[in-house]
Amino acid sequence: MYKIKVLKIAINSITSITKYITEDNIFYANKVQEYIYKSINLLKDFPFIWKEIDENHRIIIESHYKFKIVYKITWKTIFIVWVYREQNDWK
Repeated sequence: MYKIKVLKIAINSITSITKYITEDNIFYANKVQEYIYKSINLLKDFPFIWKEIDENHRIIIESHYKFKIVYKITWKTIFIVWVYREQNDWK
């Protein structure tokens, strides 16, 4: 099992996404945040199942709630590098 470390920039991204959605629908904002963390926790057991985007990073693409999670695997730790809305790019 892998250890998960969410970088501060990713936490800030999740907070920003949640805040933005909260302006229209707090229930939906909570669901999106809950689903983001659920997706992150799945990485503990299945870190290699999602798409590789370059030699160092992989990405979870979540189509229902329209967000992406970029992460990096090093030894037994998974670093959550960035979380962003689907229409944006991480680089």
